[in-house]
Amino acid sequence: MLNIIIRAAAFFMILGNLMAERQIVGLVSDSATDQPIEGVNISTEKGASGTSTDKEGRFTLAVTSADTILIVEHIAYDRSLVTVRPADTELMVMLIPKIIPLSELNVLGETGRGEFSQLETKNMVTGIKVNDISIRGYSDIGDVLLNEESVLISETSTGEKTLSIRGARQEEMVYMYDGVRMHNGGRRSLDLSMFDSGGLEAVELLRGGHENGAGSSGTINFVPQLAYKTSASLFQRFGTYNTGNYHTGFSLGNSVISLGFSAAEGRARQFYESAENADILRDNSGHSVSAGYRPFSRTELKYYQVKSGRVYNNYYTGDSIGSRLLVNTVKLEQDAGTLGQMEIYVSSQSSTGEDLTSQLQTDRDDSQVITGINYLLPIDNAYVELFLSRSLIGADWTTSIGDISLEREHISASGVFGLSQEKTKDGFEIKDFVVNINSNIVEENTGTESNILKGISSWKETGATAAVSAWDHTDNTILYLFANIGNNFRVPSIAERYAHALRPDAFEGDTLLTEYKIMKEAGLKLSSIDPDASPSFTGSMSYFHYGYTNKIKNIQYSRTPLQFPVNFGSAYISGVELNMQVYTLNKRLGYRSVYSAYNFSDQLTFPMQPLTIARHNIIFNLGPVTARIGLKTEGSRIMTTVDEGGSLVDNYLKEHTSLDVNLSCRIKFRDTAASVGIFGQNLNDDSQALEGISIYDKRVYLSMGLEWR
Repeated sequence: MLNIIIRAAAFFMILGNLMAERQIVGLVSDSATDQPIEGVNISTEKGASGTSTDKEGRFTLAVTSADTILIVEHIAYDRSLVTVRPADTELMVMLIPKIIPLSELNVLGETGRGEFSQLETKNMVTGIKVNDISIRGYSDIGDVLLNEESVLISETSTGEKTLSIRGARQEEMVYMYDGVRMHNGGRRSLDLSMFDSGGLEAVELLRGGHENGAGSSGTINFVPQLAYKTSASLFQRFGTYNTGNYHTGFSLGNSVISLGFSAAEGRARQFYESAENADILRDNSGHSVSAGYRPFSRTELKYYQVKSGRVYNNYYTGDSIGSRLLVNTVKLEQDAGTLGQMEIYVSSQSSTGEDLTSQLQTDRDDSQVITGINYLLPIDNAYVELFLSRSLIGADWTTSIGDISLEREHISASGVFGLSQEKTKDGFEIKDFVVNINSNIVEENTGTESNILKGISSWKETGATAAVSAWDHTDNTILYLFANIGNNFRVPSIAERYAHALRPDAFEGDTLLTEYKIMKEAGLKLSSIDPDASPSFTGSMSYFHYGYTNKIKNIQYSRTPLQFPVNFGSAYISGVELNMQVYTLNKRLGYRSVYSAYNFSDQLTFPMQPLTIARHNIIFNLGPVTARIGLKTEGSRIMTTVDEGGSLVDNYLKEHTSLDVNLSCRIKFRDTAASVGIFGQNLNDDSQALEGISIYDKRVYLSMGLEWR
């Protein structure tokens, strides 16, 4: 009996030891550079526990003796399976950088959750982290891009902000939310003032076209927060003329499930040049929801909702405008290894509002439902990729001039074939070659109910692009050369067709046809092999040429936000873009410069587009304190308006220079960080007036933030 008791006790002691938890610590590094990697996901094979690496690449994970395999994953590296022995308490894991085909090498994704890889080779690209910009005093995403990049943000008197890259029209831009295209539907280009940085992890900017945006002049991808961890944040901003905003949010989650929510509200004020009090008032509010579920290591289901609204009141003219945006998206991502990667998504998008102006009263309701599938099949040193999407767009407007009820179906298909190879010898080698063929079918409901517009049966257009890149490695520098060429088209939007139908009698004979574009680009990129070296640098230079046939030009009604488009004929724009960033003294001192210079066939054909745009910043990083001194310059601009008598008037803005200063301090204690920042904008007071409205005013903002992770 005693032997039985002793054996039973020994058995349960051994079983307890087998099932007892123990802590494993580890370090994950890049096999090529030995640098630690932040944001690597580590989980047990059975999925019982998981964690991620910190900024130093370190992690701590609780395992049992039954856990013998760890799964180590990062978007920019090959997946690794690590064997855990019973005696292991500390692990050193080396990840191999992923060789990503060219179709994914488009936009710099600094966060790891971006749609595109940071290993891009064939485009001028930028990635901006939201946690870096929240404390800088920016009001919305349009304000961020205006201050950080050499892009043109056009802000109407109603506060609507649209983006233009390389002198092109706003309608040539592509917008994405986690890689899913946001169609403009019946309205004009997407209004960036509707997007607050709350709920976003990063903003990715690409110049030129790419496989999922053929023919575009640029792409903005909003990267939503999907942290798979618990965190909370609050940012508040106060400023001149009773201007300010706040955004707050939280996320809950673990390695399998994530839920996030954010809310924001803001206000802005603007003056007429001759007025003492603010006559133009703009208020906005919104929220976003994000949810993610990873039942398996290579499968992720995501849901996003973006809801925002903006109200504009002009007490000087009596005009008022209200706008609301609602986007719901479901997206499934599956990586089957050698069988390929697939994304399937459904997105419901609606834009509603009311316009009450002296020239036009409108009650508008735009909606679109987008479904799509993307598939990538990797082959040895090659890949094939397919993009297929279908959009059902509806525009239902009641106006003081006439009503419109129109439906449009847009089917887009793209096929991509690419070759990609690793570095095999010294000197320049071809890295990637890719060909993309795109086809679009656009059909409108011929039973359109409108006394203004008549449905057009269909447009069927195709385009093609090709790109090649080469690279070389020196002792401390990686150098890329790239070139792109292609042709594409743009069908006039419903809003453009509607505005064209309301054009003045003097333009009755003008047409609005499909716009065609031939694109050429060549450039180089270079960067330090070791980004933590001192000094370290990145830089790029690009030359482009866009030739247009049936170029669409906007003419604006004087002293109103209303515009109408006409075909201008043939036109071209070419230019040079430079981007440079240098850090030295262990990153305590930095300099960043972005410069663009354009050459137009006729500047009037590209309204409000300056000849040059430049952004220069000197950056000081002194422990928790960061200081930035910025200089923005923009060349002279021209905009054509039509007055009440039907006469064309050219309006000029002279060259503008702005001195901006930002000072911020961020103090971290354990899992909490507090920050405060002061942002002075247009401190040199180089204000101007456009149609009587004062712009480029001197303003000062105070921002405060609190974060917990």
